[in-house]
Amino acid sequence: MERKLFQRGKVGGIVQNRISKYIESYGIGKTLGIIYQKLTKENKKRYDLWRKNHEMSEEVLEKQRNHKFVWEPKFSIVVPLYRTNERYLQELIDSVRKQTYSNWELCLSDGSGKNSPLKQMLCEFEKMDKRIHVTDKECQMQISQNTNEGIAIASGDYIVFADHDDLLAPNALYECAAVFEQYPEIEMIYSDEDKISMDGQQLFEPHFKPDYNPDLLCSVNYFCHLVVVSKRLMERVKGLDPQFNGAQDYDFVLRCTENTGNIYHIPDILYHWRAHMDSTAENPESKRYAFEAGKRAVQAHYERIGRKNAIVEETENPGLYRTRYQIKEEPKVSVIIEYRESKEKLERCIKSIELSNWENYEILVAANLEEDTKIDGLKAYLEALKEEGRIEVIYNSADKTEAEIRNKTAKETAGSYLLYLYGDAELEDGDSILELTGICMRKEVACVGAKICFSKNLVEHAGVVLGMEDAAGYAFYGVLDGDHNYFSRMNTQMEYSAVAGAGIMVKKSVLEELGGFDEKFTGALGMIDFCLRAGESGKLSVYTPYARIYHEKKEKNPEKTEKEYFKLRWDKKIKNGDPNYNKNLSLKTSDFRIRIEKS
Repeated sequence: MERKLFQRGKVGGIVQNRISKYIESYGIGKTLGIIYQKLTKENKKRYDLWRKNHEMSEEVLEKQRNHKFVWEPKFSIVVPLYRTNERYLQELIDSVRKQTYSNWELCLSDGSGKNSPLKQMLCEFEKMDKRIHVTDKECQMQISQNTNEGIAIASGDYIVFADHDDLLAPNALYECAAVFEQYPEIEMIYSDEDKISMDGQQLFEPHFKPDYNPDLLCSVNYFCHLVVVSKRLMERVKGLDPQFNGAQDYDFVLRCTENTGNIYHIPDILYHWRAHMDSTAENPESKRYAFEAGKRAVQAHYERIGRKNAIVEETENPGLYRTRYQIKEEPKVSVIIEYRESKEKLERCIKSIELSNWENYEILVAANLEEDTKIDGLKAYLEALKEEGRIEVIYNSADKTEAEIRNKTAKETAGSYLLYLYGDAELEDGDSILELTGICMRKEVACVGAKICFSKNLVEHAGVVLGMEDAAGYAFYGVLDGDHNYFSRMNTQMEYSAVAGAGIMVKKSVLEELGGFDEKFTGALGMIDFCLRAGESGKLSVYTPYARIYHEKKEKNPEKTEKEYFKLRWDKKIKNGDPNYNKNLSLKTSDFRIRIEKS
């Protein structure tokens, strides 16, 4: 009783502290709105409405049943069983038999061991439908061996993985068959998913995922369900590895990505994962072994792909991992400071750099002789720092655009990596430069963006999403840092189509290869344009929440002419949808809210 009261008091204290932070950051009015949304389960309502808008009619399902593909591959649905709840198993099998695509087999591997309580039920299933096959052993089997036994009896062209108490959407296999017909080179598919309540009456927590995103996959197993792989890929990967039991599926998909680049994401809910609606009913500590196995799976992946300096750590969010990069010899980083507003703010910016744990750097201040003389004491301060050898000052005329200034300053740098900082920005962590550089040193990376916060601990930048703000917008803009957010994306390292804001690192060699920044851009969209051009050349833009930057003033909105020029250049990409976002998420808000408006 005392323990329950203590826990209740602890939770109450956390809630009270959170509300205080809301009021401080948002004010009372918006805080009341947020509390109302949480109490009325606004997200659940939005998903119910989304489902209503996307519900497949019986007419559409019947049309799928009658559709004939040019090639109709056979799907082997592999399900490991262990003393499974009979009602859940019956519902799973019913969901398979209701598939609108009929060329499938269900491979059930019973790992319950001798005297399995499922034996009679499984015999009846085999008699009921010749497409259902069962294998078992006298001894009990752990999850990897159990799944591999199911794979061993599979005769299909593709292996589909499912858990013993979950459900497939009726169009799951049809959608996969359609992909394989259109893109026969595809060897791996994953889809979006949601959760289904234990009584099977409620669908909730949809996970609308991005297209294949290697950094995100090394942070969390976001593939999860539904996963489909070709038999030929399975033969190369060679099944599930028992040494990663608890995270055997995570290790498996990582090994698949090492063996094929032909990966396709279906942005549709094809799988329902059985779970408690009250997430507090689940105790993370009971899955400690699984989280530790997940960490080992990512570390093993890095070792196989030759990323020897990567060290994987668990985070405070169970199942979410952080990668640190060990750097034996520091490359030179050129820190370029822009946008000065006062001597005091610039002092804080420079001090945060000098206090960082990175030693091999230079500081260049992109100065404006005409404007800087208007700021009290600034010109004298810059000259004094220059005299001391602490900075270099690059003077520009007042009519130069942001892109022109960046290009000119870049030519004066001695570093291989350029860190662009606003003059009111401060590095909040001594390892921020290390974090940015470690990622940027990867050969496939062009740009790395930090988590940027402004006044009252609100997030300004956590990646860039194409289509927001009618062109491109910042993910989680205006959201309280540390607040609950969509599948912890704000706190997860991942690729975005672009990164931007008050602090961004650029690989100098890529900048030179692309001919610098496009000087037709006058503001922030110029950096986003550069990231997109780098992306077209095969380079990545990566967001990391582990480099944190604070600055006081919100970034100015782009000018109308700049936005029009951006949209003209990237119109097709914007209309096709951002591959690192999801068409089912709204472009009208920055917080990854479910999209209920029509496209």
